[in-house]
Amino acid sequence: MRKKMFGQMEADLQKSCKPEDRMFALHPDEEHIVVSHALFLMMSKPLASKLPSLKGFYLLRKLEEEMLTAYLTESDEFTELLRYCNLLYEVFPYELAAAARDAAIASKVRKLQGIARIAVGYGGDMDATMVDDILDAMDFDRYNKVCCPLIDRMMPRLNKMAEREMMY
Repeated sequence: MRKKMFGQMEADLQKSCKPEDRMFALHPDEEHIVVSHALFLMMSKPLASKLPSLKGFYLLRKLEEEMLTAYLTESDEFTELLRYCNLLYEVFPYELAAAARDAAIASKVRKLQGIARIAVGYGGDMDATMVDDILDAMDFDRYNKVCCPLIDRMMPRLNKMAEREMMY
């Protein structure tokens, strides 16, 4: 069922969006894409419990966690999970645009939009050495969740970038 759903989502996306206009089109390689997803997962953590009505957000975070786990464990499922994460990230702005109309959560949604833009942009523009350092630093915490102390140390700067992005 999952494969069918994502296959249909990908077919719909190909009809409406040129490959060069996709979110990760300018990322130089797969590692940069993985880092973008890791940045989004870690940066959006404080908002995860505050936006339970955003099912796409919940699913994206869940699949990013699975994908990063597959990456770290060198699982055969990694490529497919990365594809799913990329597809969800492509349609995520549409869910956020619809959710932004709800005054009760509009400010949180704007913050999430800023986070999403910074994660994809910063992850794609990062130099290869930094990408390698982040991927090498990624591990599991004591609760078996993916963690990255290097991203944790970058959070104050990343959050400031996301706040500036919210203004636009």
